[in-house]
Amino acid sequence: MKEFKGVFPAIVAPQDASGEIVYEAMGELAQRQVKAGAAGFLVNGHTGELLLLTGDERREAIRTVRAAVGPDVPIIAGIHTQGLGKKFPAQAESAAECGADAILVFSPFAFGRGAFQYAPEAVIDYYRQAAAMTPIPMWFMQYRPLTNLMMPRHVLTEVATLPNVAGIKQEVEDDIHYERDLVALRKANPSLAIFSATDLGLLGNYTLGADGCTIGLANFVKPVKAIQDACWANDMKAARQASLDLMALADAIYRPPSYRWSARLKYALHAAGYIPGPGIRTPLFEARADERKVIDAVIQDYLD
Repeated sequence: MKEFKGVFPAIVAPQDASGEIVYEAMGELAQRQVKAGAAGFLVNGHTGELLLLTGDERREAIRTVRAAVGPDVPIIAGIHTQGLGKKFPAQAESAAECGADAILVFSPFAFGRGAFQYAPEAVIDYYRQAAAMTPIPMWFMQYRPLTNLMMPRHVLTEVATLPNVAGIKQEVEDDIHYERDLVALRKANPSLAIFSATDLGLLGNYTLGADGCTIGLANFVKPVKAIQDACWANDMKAARQASLDLMALADAIYRPPSYRWSARLKYALHAAGYIPGPGIRTPLFEARADERKVIDAVIQDYLD
């Protein structure tokens, strides 16, 4: 069984000027990231513009990364449906067929309208059914509070103990919430892989015990891995320095508003020479001149 541990870039979907995915560039980016120390990948995450891709494009993205990195590197494939009708099991099955080792289920938007507070049993049953429908292990999301999709701890731990649930992408940005969630999750399911999804809070998450991360910023593998490796070596002086070293790039890309994060990341990867262009699909739009200027001022410090 493959190990889910370490830096998993939430890989972007490079595009040409007409908006078509450049799969060759995607494969080359994945290979570059493995050489830099990536331990696995999230394909078709929000960073990969999951909601803006067709079914054929999502499947080809998984096949592309699998072909590029070989059979041994673990791949998680994102799935975001608004229910569990025919679409969900079909996407789960096709992800497995295309080479994914696990799926990551993003919460339906409807859950943000009070489901966790007023119908927690329905939420838990949703994930129970979803886990039973997928032929490979399932991961789930814990969102930050402002999304209104953050699970209360009793719901979080119930979902974490469901059959076939193998991991969590933990986006909570508050270290107090993160630590208490982590303690509860470790107690409820010691085998659960707990990954940080906080581009701006990696030092705290790794210090508290994250098993890895799957984030957009990890498309720049080396500076992210430097924080991870120092924390795992209990070298806090080095970990703090690695966090400081990454801060300028992290702030250039992931400062508010979150609506702009993916566009800025794509521009940063293009400016670094890692993808051929900064193209992104509507309703998103490419990095503006002021955003490019901020990234251009720091990007040279982060090249391989």
